[in-house]
Amino acid sequence: MTKTPKASRRGPTATMPADILSDVLGLLTLQGEVFCRTELSAPWGLRLVRQSAHFHMIERGAVWFEIESTQHGFEAVAGDLVVLPHGNGHCMMDRAGRTAVPLEQLLPKAVSASLLRHGGGGVVTDVICGTFHIGGLVAESMLAVLPTVIHMPGAHIQHFAWLDPLLRQLAEESQSDAPGSRFASSRLVDLLLVLVVRYWLAQHPEQHGGLLAAQRDPRITAALALLHHEPQRSWDVQGLATAVGMSRSSFTERFTTLVGEPPLKYLTRWRVNLAARLLASPTISVAEVAERVGYDSEAAFSRAFKRHLGSAPTVYRRRR
Repeated sequence: MTKTPKASRRGPTATMPADILSDVLGLLTLQGEVFCRTELSAPWGLRLVRQSAHFHMIERGAVWFEIESTQHGFEAVAGDLVVLPHGNGHCMMDRAGRTAVPLEQLLPKAVSASLLRHGGGGVVTDVICGTFHIGGLVAESMLAVLPTVIHMPGAHIQHFAWLDPLLRQLAEESQSDAPGSRFASSRLVDLLLVLVVRYWLAQHPEQHGGLLAAQRDPRITAALALLHHEPQRSWDVQGLATAVGMSRSSFTERFTTLVGEPPLKYLTRWRVNLAARLLASPTISVAEVAERVGYDSEAAFSRAFKRHLGSAPTVYRRRR
């Protein structure tokens, strides 16, 4: 039986960074792609059905967006980026009121595999359109904090050191037929999503909860860092509270309020998520996975794993 850890004299933040967002993103699976570049001339209108999450980079001109389940439209202009994390169906038009043609009807008529031209020959708008899929065990909780639409004006993008050049590189790769350009575009879209999430959280700190809200409190962040970096230790609430300089009752109340569940319940869920990732490797035994995430017996680990994910570790591994 592992012993309850002693409280650190210097505190957990003295020796380890507390980047909770990176820990969460590490448990996600991201897959993005640019599916077409569009050259649209007024009048025009496109309708995209609900599917994977979308993003649209406005290279030239302006686009009027209308999103399913929302009551108002908005305009995005050259230099803007529009992201729909939940994959809501939406219409894109040169101005409000246009007839929107389903995109799938136009793709067979595309000039090439990556270039679509559509419209009546008037004012031209160029848009790079792409999709991304967010999967993994924490995908649902991650998406829950994001809004239906994230609209990043070009003026804001220019203030983010890596975002502006990343978008320019993505635009270049989307037009390239060089070897590996499709793979490069996919990886750039993955990075784009991470930066967009970071941007939105910075712009709207009061609107997100859970792990992301907890990062506003340095002591709760420190406690999360301990749990994330040392999940195998036999933590108890008193040990965590002492480690971050709080009383047991104050710590429990604050942690539960910000994170959305008590400390030890969160620890169990975090251990199971980590275990699920470890089980993807066929070279690690179930018993070793159990030990790595803090369980003294394979049986106790299996019970906790099945309670949270609905199947025993061995069954989960076979399905993967």
